[in-house]
Amino acid sequence: MKQGKVCVMLFLLVALGMAQVAGAQGAAEVRKQTEASLRVTGAIHIATDGVVEQVVLDTPEKLPAGIADFVTRNVMTWQFEPTVVDGEPRRAMTLVSALLVGKSVGDGKMQVSIRAADFSDGKAVPQDEQITGRVMTPPRYPMGPAQSGAQGTAYLLVRIKRDGTVDDVATEQVNLRIVSNEAQMAQYRKRFADAAMEAARKWKFVPPTAGEQANQPYWLARVPVDFAFQNAQRYGKWEVYIPGPRTRPAWATDEDAPGFSPDALAEGGIHLAGEKRGPKLLTPLDGA
Repeated sequence: MKQGKVCVMLFLLVALGMAQVAGAQGAAEVRKQTEASLRVTGAIHIATDGVVEQVVLDTPEKLPAGIADFVTRNVMTWQFEPTVVDGEPRRAMTLVSALLVGKSVGDGKMQVSIRAADFSDGKAVPQDEQITGRVMTPPRYPMGPAQSGAQGTAYLLVRIKRDGTVDDVATEQVNLRIVSNEAQMAQYRKRFADAAMEAARKWKFVPPTAGEQANQPYWLARVPVDFAFQNAQRYGKWEVYIPGPRTRPAWATDEDAPGFSPDALAEGGIHLAGEKRGPKLLTPLDGA
């Protein structure tokens, strides 16, 4: 795997020192799972044969030193399935949201890799072909995690009926921004998941009225729900977290695109699951 070591001024050690530890026993083992994530967005220009011609990152000057070059170098090795229109290969452009993950390797440095990427290109989809929220009251912050200073993000998968109400909801993953023992962290994940799903069952959506998705019997949408005491993280800043296990409900039968992970999705949005609109990546995210 092509990876880079980026100096981060002992970022992981400082951040973990500031994290609230709710239980000493077992916390040391949990700390070994700690990762730092950074979401990078931009646009990829694809040639007629599927190779990447150009990478344009959003505000690269806001990214940590070396990250823009690292992402560009890796993305330039990607190969996509050629875009064909009326039987002719065409150049294409897609938006991308890439999730970078860093792990400490000592001496104030991290080993960085591209964990996941999303090419759903939602901003380019016409409004009447999207699922949008009509009533989406946010969940209440669970009392136990709030008192302990626990923060995290629950990644929901919501099954939406044709009238826009929620038929079912599941939590695919919960990432935490606190270090504790395994039992306590499992409890935090459950409390965040339960609170997010309780709120989601009352949500109402506006289904797509045009395009290929308009006539579906139901829709699956992913909605990240963040539990935090501050505003959403600033673009270009590393965030320390403990990744949660990935699960999938039995009623979600569609396969995800290669390289997809729920935590690659931007927070605060509604993302149609199984979206086939974006280009198909043929090579691994590390470019191997």
